[in-house]
Amino acid sequence: MKLADPFRIIAHRGASGYAPENTMAAFRRAVEMGATEVETDVAFTRDGRLLLFHDHTLERTTSGTGLPEDYSLAQLLELDAGSWHDPKLSWDRDYAGERLITLEELLDAFGPSLTYHIELKKPMPGLPEAVVAALQTRGLADRAFLFSIDDEEGLRRAKLREPRLRIAWAPEELLRTDPRRAVEQCVANGFSMITLNSANQSRELIDLAHSLGIEARSSGISSREKMIAAAEMGCNGMTINWPDWLLEYVGKMRRLERNAGLISG
Repeated sequence: MKLADPFRIIAHRGASGYAPENTMAAFRRAVEMGATEVETDVAFTRDGRLLLFHDHTLERTTSGTGLPEDYSLAQLLELDAGSWHDPKLSWDRDYAGERLITLEELLDAFGPSLTYHIELKKPMPGLPEAVVAALQTRGLADRAFLFSIDDEEGLRRAKLREPRLRIAWAPEELLRTDPRRAVEQCVANGFSMITLNSANQSRELIDLAHSLGIEARSSGISSREKMIAAAEMGCNGMTINWPDWLLEYVGKMRRLERNAGLISG
Protein backbone atom coordinates (compact mmCIF):
# COMPACT_ATOMS: atom_id res chain seq x y z
CA MET A 1 0.00 0.00 0.00
CA LYS A 2 1.22 3.50 -0.88
CA LEU A 3 0.10 6.51 1.15
CA ALA A 4 -1.79 9.27 -0.66
CA ASP A 5 0.24 12.25 -1.82
CA PRO A 6 0.05 14.67 -0.12
CA PHE A 7 -0.52 12.92 3.17
CA ARG A 8 -1.29 15.37 5.96
CA ILE A 9 -0.64 14.68 9.65
CA ILE A 10 -2.85 17.33 11.25
CA ALA A 11 -2.79 17.80 15.03
CA HIS A 12 -6.46 18.21 15.97
CA ARG A 13 -6.86 21.34 18.13
CA GLY A 14 -3.16 20.81 18.73
CA ALA A 15 -1.95 17.58 20.30
CA SER A 16 -5.22 17.52 22.20
CA GLY A 17 -4.78 13.93 23.35
CA TYR A 18 -1.94 15.18 25.54
CA ALA A 19 -2.76 18.79 26.45
CA PRO A 20 -5.93 20.95 26.66
CA GLU A 21 -7.38 21.51 23.19
CA ASN A 22 -6.92 24.83 21.40
CA THR A 23 -4.43 26.13 23.97
CA MET A 24 -0.85 27.11 23.30
CA ALA A 25 0.25 24.08 25.33
CA ALA A 26 -1.50 21.74 22.88
CA PHE A 27 0.01 23.42 19.82
CA ARG A 28 3.49 23.45 21.33
CA ARG A 29 3.14 19.77 22.20
CA ALA A 30 2.19 18.98 18.59
CA VAL A 31 5.23 20.83 17.26
CA GLU A 32 7.51 19.08 19.77
CA MET A 33 6.21 15.75 18.46
CA GLY A 34 7.09 16.73 14.89
CA ALA A 35 3.69 17.79 13.50
CA THR A 36 3.86 20.46 10.80
CA GLU A 37 0.10 20.93 10.38
CA VAL A 38 -2.46 21.88 13.02
CA GLU A 39 -6.23 22.24 13.11
CA THR A 40 -8.15 24.75 15.17
CA ASP A 41 -11.58 26.38 15.50
CA VAL A 42 -12.32 30.08 15.40
CA ALA A 43 -15.26 32.32 16.34
CA PHE A 44 -15.77 35.93 17.36
CA THR A 45 -15.81 37.15 20.93
CA ARG A 46 -18.28 39.90 21.92
CA ASP A 47 -15.69 42.51 20.99
CA GLY A 48 -14.88 40.96 17.63
CA ARG A 49 -11.66 39.13 18.50
CA LEU A 50 -10.76 35.79 16.90
CA LEU A 51 -10.97 33.23 19.72
CA LEU A 52 -9.78 29.65 19.25
CA PHE A 53 -12.56 27.56 20.73
CA HIS A 54 -14.50 24.50 19.60
CA ASP A 55 -17.74 24.13 21.54
CA HIS A 56 -20.85 26.29 21.30
CA THR A 57 -20.70 26.88 25.07
CA LEU A 58 -17.88 27.27 27.60
CA GLU A 59 -18.83 24.60 30.13
CA ARG A 60 -16.97 21.50 28.89
CA THR A 61 -13.45 22.88 28.63
CA THR A 62 -13.31 26.02 30.77
CA SER A 63 -14.36 27.40 34.14
CA GLY A 64 -16.90 29.63 32.38
CA THR A 65 -20.55 29.22 31.38
CA GLY A 66 -22.64 30.28 28.42
CA LEU A 67 -21.71 31.38 24.91
CA PRO A 68 -18.17 32.60 24.23
CA GLU A 69 -19.52 35.36 21.97
CA ASP A 70 -21.32 36.87 24.96
CA TYR A 71 -17.98 37.75 26.57
CA SER A 72 -15.11 40.08 25.72
CA LEU A 73 -11.70 38.60 25.04
CA ALA A 74 -10.40 40.05 28.30
CA GLN A 75 -13.11 38.20 30.23
CA LEU A 76 -12.45 34.94 28.37
CA LEU A 77 -8.73 35.14 29.09
CA GLU A 78 -9.54 35.06 32.81
CA LEU A 79 -11.00 31.54 32.48
CA ASP A 80 -9.19 28.33 33.38
CA ALA A 81 -9.03 26.21 30.21
CA GLY A 82 -6.81 23.49 31.63
CA SER A 83 -8.54 21.96 34.66
CA TRP A 84 -11.23 19.90 32.91
CA HIS A 85 -10.77 16.17 32.39
CA ASP A 86 -11.76 13.59 29.79
CA PRO A 87 -10.81 9.97 30.62
CA LYS A 88 -10.21 9.23 26.91
CA LEU A 89 -7.30 11.70 26.87
CA SER A 90 -3.84 11.23 28.37
CA TRP A 91 -2.59 14.61 29.43
CA ASP A 92 1.10 14.51 30.31
CA ARG A 93 0.93 16.91 33.27
CA ASP A 94 -1.35 19.22 35.26
CA TYR A 95 -2.55 22.06 33.02
CA ALA A 96 -4.59 23.97 35.58
CA GLY A 97 -4.62 27.65 34.72
CA GLU A 98 -3.91 27.19 31.00
CA ARG A 99 -5.74 29.96 29.16
CA LEU A 100 -7.54 30.36 25.87
CA ILE A 101 -5.73 32.04 22.96
CA THR A 102 -6.54 33.97 19.79
CA LEU A 103 -5.85 33.05 16.19
CA GLU A 104 -3.32 35.87 16.01
CA GLU A 105 -1.39 34.42 18.96
CA LEU A 106 -1.18 31.05 17.24
CA LEU A 107 -0.07 32.53 13.91
CA ASP A 108 2.50 34.79 15.57
CA ALA A 109 3.93 31.93 17.64
CA PHE A 110 4.60 29.57 14.72
CA GLY A 111 4.44 31.68 11.56
CA PRO A 112 5.26 29.89 8.30
CA SER A 113 6.62 26.79 10.08
CA LEU A 114 3.10 25.31 10.17
CA THR A 115 0.17 24.74 7.85
CA TYR A 116 -3.03 25.89 9.56
CA HIS A 117 -6.43 24.24 9.10
CA ILE A 118 -8.85 26.84 10.48
CA GLU A 119 -12.48 25.91 10.99
CA LEU A 120 -15.18 28.59 11.01
CA LYS A 121 -17.00 27.26 14.03
CA LYS A 122 -20.35 28.87 13.21
CA PRO A 123 -21.66 31.28 10.58
CA MET A 124 -20.95 34.79 11.90
CA PRO A 125 -21.11 37.98 9.81
CA GLY A 126 -17.58 39.05 8.88
CA LEU A 127 -15.82 36.01 10.37
CA PRO A 128 -14.35 34.62 7.11
CA GLU A 129 -13.10 38.07 6.16
CA ALA A 130 -11.49 38.61 9.58
CA VAL A 131 -9.64 35.28 9.35
CA VAL A 132 -8.43 36.13 5.85
CA ALA A 133 -7.21 39.52 7.07
CA ALA A 134 -5.27 37.93 9.96
CA LEU A 135 -3.56 35.56 7.51
CA GLN A 136 -2.83 38.26 4.93
CA THR A 137 -1.33 40.63 7.51
CA ARG A 138 1.20 37.93 8.41
CA GLY A 139 1.86 36.69 4.87
CA LEU A 140 0.36 33.30 5.70
CA ALA A 141 -2.55 33.04 3.24
CA ASP A 142 -0.74 30.31 1.32
CA ARG A 143 -0.03 28.40 4.55
CA ALA A 144 -3.67 27.80 5.48
CA PHE A 145 -6.84 25.92 4.70
CA LEU A 146 -10.10 27.60 5.71
CA PHE A 147 -12.73 25.03 6.64
CA SER A 148 -16.43 24.94 7.48
CA ILE A 149 -19.38 22.60 7.76
CA ASP A 150 -22.20 25.14 7.64
CA ASP A 151 -20.86 28.28 6.01
CA GLU A 152 -20.44 27.41 2.32
CA GLU A 153 -21.13 31.02 1.31
CA GLY A 154 -18.55 32.32 3.78
CA LEU A 155 -15.96 29.97 2.29
CA ARG A 156 -16.78 31.24 -1.20
CA ARG A 157 -16.35 34.85 -0.07
CA ALA A 158 -13.02 34.04 1.56
CA LYS A 159 -11.72 32.41 -1.62
CA LEU A 160 -12.73 35.44 -3.70
CA ARG A 161 -11.00 37.76 -1.26
CA GLU A 162 -7.81 35.70 -1.12
CA PRO A 163 -7.23 33.32 -4.09
CA ARG A 164 -4.11 31.81 -2.50
CA LEU A 165 -6.16 30.50 0.42
CA ARG A 166 -7.12 26.84 0.13
CA ILE A 167 -10.65 25.91 1.11
CA ALA A 168 -11.78 22.68 2.78
CA TRP A 169 -15.47 21.83 3.09
CA ALA A 170 -17.42 19.21 5.03
CA PRO A 171 -21.04 19.37 3.77
CA GLU A 172 -22.24 16.73 6.20
CA GLU A 173 -25.92 16.77 5.20
CA LEU A 174 -25.09 16.52 1.49
CA LEU A 175 -22.56 13.78 2.20
CA ARG A 176 -25.41 11.83 3.81
CA THR A 177 -27.95 12.36 1.05
CA ASP A 178 -25.90 12.66 -2.15
CA PRO A 179 -22.19 12.10 -1.51
CA ARG A 180 -21.17 12.24 -5.16
CA ARG A 181 -22.84 15.63 -5.54
CA ALA A 182 -21.06 16.83 -2.38
CA VAL A 183 -17.68 16.17 -3.98
CA GLU A 184 -18.72 17.65 -7.33
CA GLN A 185 -20.06 20.81 -5.65
CA CYS A 186 -16.85 21.17 -3.70
CA VAL A 187 -14.95 21.13 -7.00
CA ALA A 188 -17.43 23.52 -8.67
CA ASN A 189 -16.89 26.01 -5.83
CA GLY A 190 -13.15 26.01 -6.52
CA PHE A 191 -12.40 24.43 -3.15
CA SER A 192 -9.26 22.35 -2.59
CA MET A 193 -10.41 19.65 -0.19
CA ILE A 194 -13.47 17.65 0.83
CA THR A 195 -13.41 16.72 4.51
CA LEU A 196 -14.85 13.31 5.31
CA ASN A 197 -15.15 11.40 8.56
CA SER A 198 -15.06 7.82 9.73
CA ALA A 199 -18.85 7.57 9.28
CA ASN A 200 -19.16 8.77 5.67
CA GLN A 201 -15.83 8.13 3.96
CA SER A 202 -15.35 5.43 1.33
CA ARG A 203 -12.69 4.49 -1.17
CA GLU A 204 -15.12 5.29 -3.98
CA LEU A 205 -15.68 8.84 -2.68
CA ILE A 206 -11.98 9.43 -2.11
CA ASP A 207 -11.12 8.15 -5.60
CA LEU A 208 -13.77 10.48 -7.05
CA ALA A 209 -12.26 13.47 -5.25
CA HIS A 210 -8.79 12.59 -6.51
CA SER A 211 -10.04 12.09 -10.07
CA LEU A 212 -11.54 15.61 -9.94
CA GLY A 213 -8.31 17.12 -8.67
CA ILE A 214 -9.03 17.77 -4.99
CA GLU A 215 -7.85 16.28 -1.71
CA ALA A 216 -10.00 14.17 0.59
CA ARG A 217 -8.97 14.13 4.22
CA SER A 218 -10.45 12.26 7.14
CA SER A 219 -11.61 13.37 10.59
CA GLY A 220 -13.23 11.89 13.69
CA ILE A 221 -10.29 9.53 14.27
CA SER A 222 -10.65 8.13 17.78
CA SER A 223 -8.48 4.98 17.60
CA ARG A 224 -5.43 3.56 15.88
CA GLU A 225 -7.72 1.19 13.98
CA LYS A 226 -9.72 4.10 12.49
CA MET A 227 -6.47 5.90 11.70
CA ILE A 228 -5.10 2.96 9.74
CA ALA A 229 -8.43 2.35 7.97
CA ALA A 230 -8.56 5.94 6.75
CA ALA A 231 -4.97 5.79 5.49
CA GLU A 232 -5.58 2.49 3.70
CA MET A 233 -8.68 3.96 2.06
CA GLY A 234 -6.49 6.55 0.36
CA CYS A 235 -7.31 9.70 2.37
CA ASN A 236 -4.90 12.62 2.15
CA GLY A 237 -4.19 12.32 5.85
CA MET A 238 -6.41 13.27 8.77
CA THR A 239 -6.91 15.33 11.89
CA ILE A 240 -5.96 13.39 14.99
CA ASN A 241 -5.69 14.16 18.72
CA TRP A 242 -2.61 11.93 18.97
CA PRO A 243 -0.31 13.08 16.16
CA ASP A 244 2.51 10.86 17.44
CA TRP A 245 0.42 7.78 16.50
CA LEU A 246 0.17 8.98 12.93
CA LEU A 247 3.78 10.18 12.74
CA GLU A 248 4.93 6.73 13.83
CA TYR A 249 2.61 4.98 11.37
CA VAL A 250 3.61 7.20 8.43
CA GLY A 251 7.29 6.73 9.24
CA LYS A 252 6.82 2.97 9.14
CA MET A 253 4.87 3.12 5.87
CA ARG A 254 7.48 5.38 4.23
CA ARG A 255 10.21 2.90 5.15
CA LEU A 256 8.19 0.07 3.60
CA GLU A 257 7.58 2.15 0.48
CA ARG A 258 11.31 2.88 0.12
CA ASN A 259 12.17 -0.77 0.57
CA ALA A 260 9.61 -1.68 -2.10
CA GLY A 261 10.98 0.97 -4.45
CA LEU A 262 7.72 2.96 -4.44
CA ILE A 263 9.45 6.19 -3.40
CA SER A 264 13.01 7.42 -3.62
CA GLY A 265 15.24 8.84 -0.94
